[in-house]
Amino acid sequence: MRYQLRHAAGMYWLLDTWQEGMPYKAPLTMNETGADIWNMMIKGYDRDKIVDSLCRKYGADREIVERDIMQFRAQLAGFGIEETEAGKPEQGS
Repeated sequence: MRYQLRHAAGMYWLLDTWQEGMPYKAPLTMNETGADIWNMMIKGYDRDKIVDSLCRKYGADREIVERDIMQFRAQLAGFGIEETEAGKPEQGS
């Protein structure tokens, strides 16, 4: 698996394990909610299932959760992580 999620110093860190020297690509940091979204995405959960799960876990409004997921996916894209049609992050071969 290309990307590894780690927890240290109270934060979650998404590491690109395929890096080879320079230029160095810093890990993407995220909070617990981001880690929850990531873990559900790599399991292949669709957007609605992720939204439902987060609404239950955090007691959050559905509209806010949907917006947060869209922002998180944009952050992943900015980090260079592409998603398949099913919404699962592309882990590389």
